[in-house]
Amino acid sequence: MAPFLENMFLIPYRRSSRDGGSCPHPRAAPTLVTLDPYGDMMLVVGKPKCTDMFCNEQKRNKQPDHICFHVNSAVVAGASPAFGLVLYSPSTEAPRADGVRWTVKLPDDDPQAMQVIINILYGQYPVSTLDTHMDIDQLLKLTVLANKYDLVHLFPRWVAQWVLDMEPYWVGRKFVRKSTEDLEVLLWIFWVLGHEPLYTYMILQIAFYSELDAAGKLTDPAEQLCFTNEYRYVPVPPCAPVEIGHARIQALMLIRKDIKETLEEHLHGSDKPSWLRCRRMDGSDDWGWRESVMVSLFEMLEAEGIWPLPSAYALTASPRSLVELFRVNPNIPAFMHHHDGRYCDADGTFWEHIEKLLLEVNLALPVASTYHLGRQAMKSGLTGYFKSKGFGLSSVKGNWSLREIMEFQKAVAESECGGKLH
Repeated sequence: MAPFLENMFLIPYRRSSRDGGSCPHPRAAPTLVTLDPYGDMMLVVGKPKCTDMFCNEQKRNKQPDHICFHVNSAVVAGASPAFGLVLYSPSTEAPRADGVRWTVKLPDDDPQAMQVIINILYGQYPVSTLDTHMDIDQLLKLTVLANKYDLVHLFPRWVAQWVLDMEPYWVGRKFVRKSTEDLEVLLWIFWVLGHEPLYTYMILQIAFYSELDAAGKLTDPAEQLCFTNEYRYVPVPPCAPVEIGHARIQALMLIRKDIKETLEEHLHGSDKPSWLRCRRMDGSDDWGWRESVMVSLFEMLEAEGIWPLPSAYALTASPRSLVELFRVNPNIPAFMHHHDGRYCDADGTFWEHIEKLLLEVNLALPVASTYHLGRQAMKSGLTGYFKSKGFGLSSVKGNWSLREIMEFQKAVAESECGGKLH
């Protein structure tokens, strides 16, 4: 299905009711941008702003600017069949005396993003060196427009730089007690550009930070429902909610299994003939030490309402909150086996152990997602870009762990550094 039609099925933008309604003040005239003084089309993009400064301030300037582009219809409409279908639709206004044959109004599109598209079509992008970089909001609006009109194929010259521009929004960032809104925006951006590794990374990170509210809905650490942003239009990739839910359950199952095995093998024992699988190697007060660790673990889990251990499907906590739970209880150790499992020793803290486990959570994307991302990567130029780097990692696998994604990103970064050195 064409992106133009797919767009109809995306989760709609939810805006606060206080932003609705109309104001009685006059509207500002659109800014005229002439790309072709002899062009036969006026492309009017965005909604006119209210001229009242107080009214604009009350609305926090959420409405986009209103720009009128004077262009040649053949240049613009030829960008894609979907774009041409809209520009030559019956809703266009009648010819004017100044030679303009069509006036097309696109009130729901962002004019700044449209200006980037039109400048690319006219070979005038970037206008300045500042235009070679994008912030997260600019790239969000551009990818929304590119997805709507199937224009991603215009981006190969800049896509690698734009991906690099997004790194400050996710590299090294922690979202404990913070909104994952930026991750949701990046999820959409990488979905449109076809960056499978980073799309999967965002799915995994949102899953690791998501917990369930009383209604069983996913919420972020700031207790905001996922994908319900009030101030930004952030579309949702079709399979993302299911992928996030699946990755979250996988992570919780892995953590639960490790807690259970730690109790059975090192602290409490199980139904096996031997009470514990291993003994402490240094020969010190083995039982007293294990009992103190076990009591600390039980008290911590009971205080959080997760003892006895529920199934992963019943846990409302996020995987990351469990890591934090163990992090503030560093006296609970992880263990390492020696001599065929007969002996064991404390090996760091349990929270560090879980942190490493999360790196191995593997997400297998649905076939529909893998197909879409591969197709978009071809259009955006990412496929050619990764092949040009010549490293032995594929950008299209269909299943990734965090560790594999970080290895892929490291290989890309090293290839970039190598290219600059040469």
